[in-house]
Amino acid sequence: LYALETQKKIDVASKLSHSGLDVSFRRPPKGGVEIQQFEHMKEKLEGCILDDMMDRWFWALEGSGEFTIMSIRKLIDDFMLLDVSSKTLWIKAVPIKVNVHDWKVKLGGLPTRLNISRRGIDIESILCPMCGKAVESTSHIFFTCQMSKEILRKISRWWISKISSYEEWLVWILNTRLSVKSKQLFEGVCYVLWWHVWSFRNKTIFGSQIPSKAMTFDDVVSRSFYWCRYRCKVSFSWIGWLKNPHLISL
Repeated sequence: LYALETQKKIDVASKLSHSGLDVSFRRPPKGGVEIQQFEHMKEKLEGCILDDMMDRWFWALEGSGEFTIMSIRKLIDDFMLLDVSSKTLWIKAVPIKVNVHDWKVKLGGLPTRLNISRRGIDIESILCPMCGKAVESTSHIFFTCQMSKEILRKISRWWISKISSYEEWLVWILNTRLSVKSKQLFEGVCYVLWWHVWSFRNKTIFGSQIPSKAMTFDDVVSRSFYWCRYRCKVSFSWIGWLKNPHLISL
């Protein structure tokens, strides 16, 4: 409707004083969106009584009517961010970049092919590049893709756990009888696992050579050992890490 208006800076009082809202339009509204918007505007203004005062802007997101950065930021956050019931745990045993990656895994915010497609970007395929059998969603790539399932089975035997989804992993973390520090070690291992799976996925798509699936679990074990040992500033052996990581005393 603004495109039809010939008096772009007309005030509200002058507009309502006309015999019709479309008097100052360059042409009457046509069908479709123009008519819908015009009828909606008439409905909004029906019975409207103006106070004897200057026109002013009113910000509906604040009771005071004044614009604030905080109110628009809250609106954007409420619209863009997922409502999650549990907090993301920050594990000091692994680098910041790995913690941030886990946060994105939890929120489903990684640029998987499904997420890219949902943003309106045209891509050749939304199938998982690692197995080609299912849509590449966050849940699939980290939990139900055949490669991830094989690594998770090895992690489960190594840590005597059971994981087949993020929700199941979270329940196991909350209910296991491991000490707090041992739980953090296990969480750190899982964060490293998801980091390596995503790295493997990216190398599969963009790398010059297809990476080795057989080495991924070994890479997770060794990388998590060095990160956890040296970032926790405690000494535990490589043999102990391989055999009974849940018994390590921190």
